[in-house]
Amino acid sequence: MDAAQKELRVLSDDLRARILDALLEASRHVGDPHAHHGIGMRKLAKEYWELRAGTGMRAVIRLAPGRLVVLRIGNHDEVQRFLKTL
Repeated sequence: MDAAQKELRVLSDDLRARILDALLEASRHVGDPHAHHGIGMRKLAKEYWELRAGTGMRAVIRLAPGRLVVLRIGNHDEVQRFLKTL
């Protein structure tokens, strides 16, 4: 099991639902830069993006051909620590 799956499993039902909703919304709007801002999606570096799911939760994703890969899920500080490892 990868890190993102483990992180998703320990979240409350509400937070898990918010993350999954953000991922679904992002998958619908990949390639539409005007929609990215409205759904809380922003480019971090190269092919890495951040999705906001409420005020405290974030997901780091990588856009690959034909798919969206979830790398990490966590709060702002956890995401910043992960980004330093890239």
